[in-house]
Amino acid sequence: MLDPTVVGEEHYRIAEEVREAIAHYKELQDIISLLGIEELSAQDRLIVARARRLQRFLTQPFAVTEAFTGKPGRSVPLAETIKGCRLILEGACDRWSESSLYMVGTIDEAREKEAASHQHARQS
Repeated sequence: MLDPTVVGEEHYRIAEEVREAIAHYKELQDIISLLGIEELSAQDRLIVARARRLQRFLTQPFAVTEAFTGKPGRSVPLAETIKGCRLILEGACDRWSESSLYMVGTIDEAREKEAASHQHARQS
């Protein structure tokens, strides 16, 4: 249903790359559960790490989840979601904790959350 003539070329391309990464991760889950992630190739481990980060990032604080998460729901501009997914796919977040991407609206908020976690760790 995703059509580049409707949603635009970048949206289409990023959405397809996200879908492919998550699908590949799901294909590898049996191997991971049986043999461990260490048995995957370096490329597959990278795909798994990015797919997991994408999954966390796509758990944005939606209004419909507010009752379950306790976090205020909000609307995130589509361009910000596409930007965040693109940066994750490109590896800009490879060194970040997955939790920095969980329940944030934008990649900039995730960057702030990551920086705050490092700041907190230095103070401890």
